[in-house]
Amino acid sequence: MNTQSPGPDFEHAFHRSAERHERVWIFCVVTMLLLLTAGTMFYAVYDYGVVTKGAAFHADPTAPARETAFQDGRVIQTGPNAYSVYMVGHLWMWSPSPIHVKQGAAITFYVTSTDVLHGFEVQGTTINLTAVPGIVGTVSYNFSHPGTYHIICNEFCGIEHQAMIGRIIVDPATRS
Repeated sequence: MNTQSPGPDFEHAFHRSAERHERVWIFCVVTMLLLLTAGTMFYAVYDYGVVTKGAAFHADPTAPARETAFQDGRVIQTGPNAYSVYMVGHLWMWSPSPIHVKQGAAITFYVTSTDVLHGFEVQGTTINLTAVPGIVGTVSYNFSHPGTYHIICNEFCGIEHQAMIGRIIVDPATRS
């Protein structure tokens, strides 16, 4: 039996080979993680529609607030069962609030801000926009159940952020 340890040449060759295999595995793992991350971002943006859509871009951040419809916010009936709601977010309230609409009405929200970023979320619905100064975001929704829906700001906007709550009151549809 040979009780001698392998020579230094064998140990050096073994470590060099092992290091090469480790580098290949590390490269494969990092590449797969990058592909997984890129694929997840692609899926979230295109499948869930995470990209915020704006009706128009205004170069002047105060331009939408100067338009007649956005001054103090307005609810305009555009059809027998359709409304356009012009919402303005400003420190620390939503205008107009409360809003009264009929059950089942088609409502289009036009949302902007006069000062900083605000999050426009109507609890219990799929409505979720970012109110950006100078940009008008648009979303449409039909309220199928009567009741009170709360509009909350889900984007930190300052010291009274937690108190920035508006209301949408959906009145029951009248039966004819």
